[in-house]
Formats: sequence, C-alpha cells, structure tokens
Amino acid sequence: MATEYRNLFLREPLITILHSMTPRQLIRNAGDLVSLPEICVRINQLVDDPTSSAEEMAQVISQDASLTARLLKIVNSAFYGFPGRIDTIARAITVIGTRDLRDLALMTAACELFTGVPANLIDMERFWHSSLTCGVLARRLARSCRVLHPDRLFVMGVLHDIGRLVLFQQLPVASRDILLISKGRDDLIVAAEREVFGFTHGDVGYELACDWRLPAPICSAIRWHHLPEQATTDLIECTLVYIANILADSLVWDSEPGVELERVLPGSWQITGLTPVECERAVSEMGDEVRELYAILMRHAPAPQPSLVKPGLPD
Repeated sequence: MATEYRNLFLREPLITILHSMTPRQLIRNAGDLVSLPEICVRINQLVDDPTSSAEEMAQVISQDASLTARLLKIVNSAFYGFPGRIDTIARAITVIGTRDLRDLALMTAACELFTGVPANLIDMERFWHSSLTCGVLARRLARSCRVLHPDRLFVMGVLHDIGRLVLFQQLPVASRDILLISKGRDDLIVAAEREVFGFTHGDVGYELACDWRLPAPICSAIRWHHLPEQATTDLIECTLVYIANILADSLVWDSEPGVELERVLPGSWQITGLTPVECERAVSEMGDEVRELYAILMRHAPAPQPSLVKPGLPD
C-alpha cells in the first residue's frame, strides 16, 4: 500500500519534507488553534496544586455558565445513572472526584476546539459521534474487567483520535490523499500515515494531550490505541481503547462486531481478561447513552445513526 500511495499521490520531494516534520512541531505550528480555553488551564493548575480545594475548583468552573451546564448534564445523564439529581459543580466533584471532573471538563472543551478542519475532509458531527461511541464502550469494557476508575476510560475513548484532527487541520492535502487510498479504514490509515509522515495520528494526539497536561494514562491510550502491544505503560488502558475502537469501527462500517473482533490481537484478550461475547454484549447494552451524550456535548440535534457514520472519508 505504501508504494501505491507514493505512486498515486505524493511526489518524492514532498515525502521528504513531510518526513522532516515531527508531531511536536505540528502542535507548535497549530498554536492557538489547539490551545485549551484559559479556564481549562486554571482547572489543571488547581488539580496539580496540593494546597487547592474542591471548593476553589467548583468556583472556577462555575464562572463558565456553558461549561457548568454541560458538565451537570453529563453527570445527571443515564451514562452515570446516579439515583439523585446533582445540581451543583461542588456536588459533582464530591460524587465523581476532582480529577475525573477535570478530565470531563477538558474533554468537553476539546469537543468545541477544532473549528478549522476542512469540511471536505471530515464530517465533524459524525467524527465526534464515533469518538463518543468508543468512549462509552471503553468505559463499559473497563467495568467488565474491573479496572479501577473506569470513568477515565470514557475520556480516553472520546479523545483517542484527536491527532487526526490536527493532521486534517495542518496537513489537509496529504491527509485527504491518505483517506482516499485507505478508504477510511483505520488499519490502513495508520500504515499510510507512517509511510508518508514518519509518524501516526496517535503520535500527534499524544503530543497534544501532553501539551494539555492530561494524565499520563490518557496520553498513553491516545498514542497506542492502534498499537497497544507497543505500549510500555498503562497497557490495560491502551488495550481497552484499542478494542473499543474496533467495536466502534464496526458500527461506523455497519458490519458485525463479531466479525471485526477477529482482527483483535490475541494478546489483548489475555491482558484484559475479556471475551468476544462480553464485547458484543457491551455494544448491545449501550442503548441511548451515545445519543444523549452527543446532544449534551455537541449541542446539536440527535446524532446520525451509526450505520451512516463514515468519519474518515472525504466527499
């Protein structure tokens, strides 16, 4: 496929130029386009400050009415399923914890961040719907294998493909060509990216997540969600997002989850202790969680049906 890509799309000099770039340089070049709002920077500072309090964090978040409203809708959604209504950010922090709420806040801000991605490369609404599906499934799988703090897997799943958005934004021509030759299939996209750029969207997403000062396990899961066997830390988190992404991909391409699961690396079952049956059950039990979260985070009409979602194919 790599040779085919070279012959059909990019000339050798351009390949050389792209290979001279690094994921770190791409993030620097993007600048303010991928910078989180100031309130997220402040939230990060408070979480990292051992002398700060939950009350201080609640006060900072409450200064942003839009962020506050969306966070409260998320924690009151069927996704969390708490028995009583949570009416304040202070109460939300008490229930789900300071760090988990920080992760939710940063994820929520990220969903509105990428406004400069060419529309002919990707449908952003469909992209986020697919990402939310991955996040919901990653959390469900984490609960099935009794991972500590499974809610953080939701954030990992939602943000796993943010590197693709940076590539679309910064290198739209090469990214479009990669999509065309790979027909939008994840397994082919990664190989084409490595051939053309010398790195993958996972590497770019990792650099961005580090720049945002997200927790190390989230950064690792973003980097290795296609290649969990290469992860040296946070192996179970990387593997869970990897499996969840394959399941979400089955919905994107309207194929049977059981068929897509055949391409899961055998070692992934050993690492997680999961079975294909449990994975298929997670898909069947999602219900309306993705639709509800999509409506909250994207503030749009109901999400498209999974069978219509093709997040990686240009028109």
